[in-house]
Amino acid sequence: MKDMLTTILATSAVPADLVITYDDMHSLWGGATITVSGDGSVERHTKALGAVAAQISHTTIDHQMLLDLVRLLVQLDAWEQHIPDRPPVPDESRATLAISVNGGASRIWERFNDLATNNRLVQIKTWLEQA
Repeated sequence: MKDMLTTILATSAVPADLVITYDDMHSLWGGATITVSGDGSVERHTKALGAVAAQISHTTIDHQMLLDLVRLLVQLDAWEQHIPDRPPVPDESRATLAISVNGGASRIWERFNDLATNNRLVQIKTWLEQA
């Protein structure tokens, strides 16, 4: 994944099949699922605590913003799992980040309650929320 993402930055060519998905949706507590595609389309599903259904919105970002997102992924080694697995405690949820491009895929996660402390996936979530 590192090679594919750094090639995108080196060539400034974003493949149409690039898909980046951040997901911290919890069935009880709500959350967000945000997907960015290589064509610049962004789809957001947000669900508030107690809401029956998620709100869905669509937008687009430009080519430079896509490159900025890929640059952030590379800076954070966003394809590497840093948190060791352990059985979850009751009501614990995870935030995940999935990246796929050119037939390759990666998926990492962090415990939702540790996002701010880890300061990794939260940076990606913050970037996506502002896009």
